[in-house]
Amino acid sequence: MALILRRSSKWWYAGFRSNGRRKLINLGVVVEGQRPRSVSDTGDDEFERSRGRALAAHDRIAKEVEEDRTGQRTLQNLAEMKTGKKAAFPKLADLPKHWDEIPRRKAPDARYATQCKVTLKRFADFIAKEQPDATEYVGVKPATAKAFLAAEEARGVSPKTWNDTLKLLRATFKHLHPHLNEGSNPFHGLVTKASDTVNREPFTVEELKAILEVCAEDDFIRPIIVTGIHTAMRRGDCCLLNWDDVNLGEGFLRVKTAKTGEMADIPVFPLLAEELRKARVTSGNSPFCFPAAAEMYLNNPDGITWRVKQVLAKALELAAGGGRKPLSPDEVRQRGLAYIDGLGNKARAGKLRAVFLTYLDGASLEEVMAKTECSRGTVSNYLNELERELGCTVLRSKKRALTVSDLQVERKTGRRRASVHDFHSFRVTWITVALAAGVPLEVVQRVTGHRTTAVVLKHYFRPGRDDFRKALMTAMPQMLSEGTAPSPRDQMRTILEGMTAETWREDRRRLLEVVAGM
Repeated sequence: MALILRRSSKWWYAGFRSNGRRKLINLGVVVEGQRPRSVSDTGDDEFERSRGRALAAHDRIAKEVEEDRTGQRTLQNLAEMKTGKKAAFPKLADLPKHWDEIPRRKAPDARYATQCKVTLKRFADFIAKEQPDATEYVGVKPATAKAFLAAEEARGVSPKTWNDTLKLLRATFKHLHPHLNEGSNPFHGLVTKASDTVNREPFTVEELKAILEVCAEDDFIRPIIVTGIHTAMRRGDCCLLNWDDVNLGEGFLRVKTAKTGEMADIPVFPLLAEELRKARVTSGNSPFCFPAAAEMYLNNPDGITWRVKQVLAKALELAAGGGRKPLSPDEVRQRGLAYIDGLGNKARAGKLRAVFLTYLDGASLEEVMAKTECSRGTVSNYLNELERELGCTVLRSKKRALTVSDLQVERKTGRRRASVHDFHSFRVTWITVALAAGVPLEVVQRVTGHRTTAVVLKHYFRPGRDDFRKALMTAMPQMLSEGTAPSPRDQMRTILEGMTAETWREDRRRLLEVVAGM
């Protein structure tokens, strides 16, 4: 510490450094007499007497700081002088407990709270190892805070997880250290990373049909899936759907979403109405529409996710096969022979029969080729023809069955794979279909409970290239017959190429005007 003389002030100050920043303490001693040019120079008698009083006050504070090397008492006194309130400095080891006690409008989700506390404990353990003298959180240096985030990056976390960690720690320090200025926060000034968000993909019509077909006999998970498909509600809101939120007479659900707290007004479509009528009978006196699903969600939410993903894996495999449902060997043989008999007594029918029966008896393609004296191409063509015409699986594919892991993709960075097909995909599908069909964005928001249009357009509206191709191909012949400049085709191309999340509404209106004038 050192005595400081400021030209613009009548007071003596003590100067010291904290967290790499220079700080001044008003010593409460007035500068008297004729000031010299520099504090190191000698002034007149009155000036030197005031310097003596200031030096005594300076030494008193320096002794307190020396006795309290963390500077806690000094900082506490400063905070109390500044705010008029008693300042508290929690121990780093108690960060998770103090985070839990921060006042909030709504209690955080239990799973999210656990994740936050684990991160805070990991941070406290890191500080205890890298900066052992910092037992209170106010003693954490910016360099150490930056080193912790560098260690998180070295662990291989995704940019989003890194950003979430930064935001959690910065906000926690701000809540627990409100007495001093923003610069005292060791995480102040750190910038979030650009994240490579992997969005869920919407389901096609064929995939939705397959999903409903696969879960048709599963009375536990089917109602939840049907609710998700028809309402765009999140997993928890579907599982905890309450009878107080259901009005089948008016054909509407009115649900307060758990994540945002927004009220969502959702029309009840026929298939969902049927499920709710069944639930009226089976739910008994439970306030929940689907009591078994509600119980699992409250105790083991991952169990719901696992059940849904089992359905999705089977359904997507079924849809990938063009909707061909596996049949028993006897059914396949019966259908195949009936089709071949319908071809008559042609030589080709005889060859087809021989290939079909030999293959069904378990022979490999090479063995079928040898026994029937047909080329590989002929055998393959015959079997594919039968599979196509019979509408069922004939070929014994070497490809393994689709599993839950196939519903995820690798991230460019991050420790975990990203899910592209899960329960949340029903929400993405509903929003995409609604917006592509021309439903106003404001109406979509009222159903989904989103607060901002930007979130809907950035993360949920996922039209594929085929949607744009179909829209363009419908008008293509008329485009080609137009004059040289500017053709509707060129106008539409210009509009589509310049379309953004902020301009899509105006761009859609312009597109409709172009199409109407064709």
